[in-house]
Amino acid sequence: MSVTTYVEPSRDLPLVDVYFITRSGSALDPAGKEGALNLALRALRRGTRTRSAQEIDATLDRAGAELSTSCDASSAMLHLTVIRRNLAPMLDLLAEILTEPSLPPDELAQVAREVRADLIDSRDDDRTLAGRFFRRTLFAGHPYGRPAAGTAEQVVTLTRDDALDAWRRASRRGNVIVAANGDISPEELDAFALRVSNGLSSKIPERTEIAAPTAPRGRQLVLVDKPERSQTQIFIGGLGTHPRDRDHHALMLGNTVFGGTFTARLMREVRSKRGWSYGASSRLGRDRAREAWSMWTFPAATDAAACVALQLQLLERLVDKGVTARELAFARSYITRGHAFEVDTASKRLWQRIEVDLLDLPRTYYTRYLDHLRDVTLDDVNAALRRRLPVKDLVLSVVCTAAELRAPLEAAIPHLRGTTVLPFDAD
Repeated sequence: MSVTTYVEPSRDLPLVDVYFITRSGSALDPAGKEGALNLALRALRRGTRTRSAQEIDATLDRAGAELSTSCDASSAMLHLTVIRRNLAPMLDLLAEILTEPSLPPDELAQVAREVRADLIDSRDDDRTLAGRFFRRTLFAGHPYGRPAAGTAEQVVTLTRDDALDAWRRASRRGNVIVAANGDISPEELDAFALRVSNGLSSKIPERTEIAAPTAPRGRQLVLVDKPERSQTQIFIGGLGTHPRDRDHHALMLGNTVFGGTFTARLMREVRSKRGWSYGASSRLGRDRAREAWSMWTFPAATDAAACVALQLQLLERLVDKGVTARELAFARSYITRGHAFEVDTASKRLWQRIEVDLLDLPRTYYTRYLDHLRDVTLDDVNAALRRRLPVKDLVLSVVCTAAELRAPLEAAIPHLRGTTVLPFDAD
């Protein structure tokens, strides 16, 4: 097995983006070791067989290069951005980081403390909190509900062996994509990919299959209790679609009508008519397994219950009555006219190719994207809304002061099955 390569050359700017991507992410972390792969990724630049963390940082700084990492349930990535004239030495450095990481214990411990600090700092962002508890509840017991970075208390208990094992299992040769866009030739990328491939394990990859999630039954209210909240953050939703569903594109169009534009129903009813939330939107997630459909608002605490009640009514009306021919025509035109901005850079074109591989999308997902949208009928859209959008099985995650809003929110939610109150700093 060898690594898979994708390249999208462009001479528009003397810049190069290089990506090293694994087809396994935090879903591979063993129970009790959540965050191990993310920790390894962030620690890779802290030392190799021949270079210290200080030497690596100095080399990147001299080249004006940036090296970042990311990790989710399905994949992990290192991303290098460098000016063309410094590409060769930066590829040398990246190859060494990928194939000869030392993960020094003292550096790893420092990185773990940094991750812990980031997790604690994120508690100050109410939108992040609302989304985090929404996903933990909707995907309870599923990899999509596990925090890729682990928890604040757990991450500092992870060992060098935990991190190194996570990295070695994820970065096996047959589990890797090496890609680039910008001022780089296919031959240059292939030469780099071969160097990296030779330094990776040839063992058969442990590419964990992500099972289809099962949504909680009924309407579940999760109050993320935070003191002295004059404003709330609210996520409401359930399971959505998968790109291989036959009605995927129909549901995308229906969601665009409901909450995908500045003039969509949610924005018009929540912001324009009532002024309850500056923003109101809905979105369909996309991943290797069925992802979430959700709507997001952030009304004042005094308007939160009324806003939630309205959102549920709008959702029920959407599923029951569907969208109109005029709304569908606008949504189709909106997406079609904006499509040029989805392929206007080498990076965007490259990532479409990567996503087809990484997320197991249909091969024609992007190449026939507009054709699929044009083929959708009004009946298709309304049938998809009835079939896919959850009305009865919903998670409602609200960051608020629970003592003040629990009773009003519970009264605003018909057929509420249960309420859970969790402190905002709970792991």
